[in-house]
Amino acid sequence: MYALLLLAAFPHLTERDILRYNTVACAVLFCATLAVRPLCRLATARWTHSWFALESCAFALSLLLGTFASFATGLGTFGWTRLNGSNWMLSFLQCGGVIFLWCNLYISIKHWRVASAIVSAAPVPQRQAQEYVTQFAVRAGSRIQVVYEKNVLWVSAARDYAELHTSTSTFLLRETMQSLHQRLDPDRFVRIHRSRIVRWDQIVELNRQENGEYRVRLRDGTEHRSSRTYVPTLENWLRFGIRGQGHS
Repeated sequence: MYALLLLAAFPHLTERDILRYNTVACAVLFCATLAVRPLCRLATARWTHSWFALESCAFALSLLLGTFASFATGLGTFGWTRLNGSNWMLSFLQCGGVIFLWCNLYISIKHWRVASAIVSAAPVPQRQAQEYVTQFAVRAGSRIQVVYEKNVLWVSAARDYAELHTSTSTFLLRETMQSLHQRLDPDRFVRIHRSRIVRWDQIVELNRQENGEYRVRLRDGTEHRSSRTYVPTLENWLRFGIRGQGHS
């Protein structure tokens, strides 16, 4: 901004008080841009589909604030005695032009950020189309037993292993809970604790504890503690029927 002011005043750099005038103008215009920022935000939110209306609003704001900035700059530099109409009019156009440029810069950045957010959100459907595990290969000596995902009721942690619990047996899978959680369908399984993953359709009861946690009871009669980290996921399911949670 200061460079623009000096460029505009280049033919008059030898005149008295010109550097002081530009320094005061820079400070006043900086305060003016702070004041116009919320107005620019309001305008971009209201006239998102009308370029003409947006530019007209920016131009009107620039003229208004340019008038104020020019008067405040001239008064702060020359005082009442040396303030004259010709200097004030030239300064008015100069300040209004600087503020108008700033408004257009803000609007351009705002539109660029909105466009970037839309582009970054575009790959989400592709992530949702991820294929999830349907079966597990459990090794027991020389045997490899196939356990189908549809038969798993809940999963517990056992150090670097995960225990798959079905209605008839328990199988030890050589995989961490974090890795397994990322491969399970979040519409079918929910992690309620760092050491517990349960099937959504097996939950029959939630008991709220004094510390804000839940005791989760499943159809097979087992009860599992839910830590407070995963309480919002369970409450969204209770209130709105929303399944699924972000993998962490």
